[in-house]
Amino acid sequence: MTPEDTESLLRQFLRDAGVDESHPDLVAAWKVFQRFAVVPVECTRDYLFFQVGDGHPEHGLDGYFDFTREFEMRGPSGDEPVWFEQVHIEFKVPPPLRLGVATITRYSTDFPNLTAFFAAVEQLPEFQAGLRFKGFVLTVYHTGV
Repeated sequence: MTPEDTESLLRQFLRDAGVDESHPDLVAAWKVFQRFAVVPVECTRDYLFFQVGDGHPEHGLDGYFDFTREFEMRGPSGDEPVWFEQVHIEFKVPPPLRLGVATITRYSTDFPNLTAFFAAVEQLPEFQAGLRFKGFVLTVYHTGV
């Protein structure tokens, strides 16, 4: 599977788990993300990150609670320049709502394995705040960065 294929697979996993985009279930989406994290994807390497923050509502920018898998890519010979692609399960916080949390990012590469990464994210006060929050808007997308 290529990185471009990951969005449709992730959407299918979410549907299979009963996640309704109009009434998003953060806990179910997190479990889907954990399952999706180990699906093989054609890339040089990949890693996960979790990011959360209130954005800038005064400028009309949504807050976010985002599960991301990033793919490092190279051309066929492996010598071409590197580029990155990402797939996101993003829970947006539309203004004027706010999560009331600090902006943070946690990378799976900072942990010995995915189990440790997932456990560390779940312990974050910012993650716990997201579990209590009502009003998320779910978006799932693939992008180049």
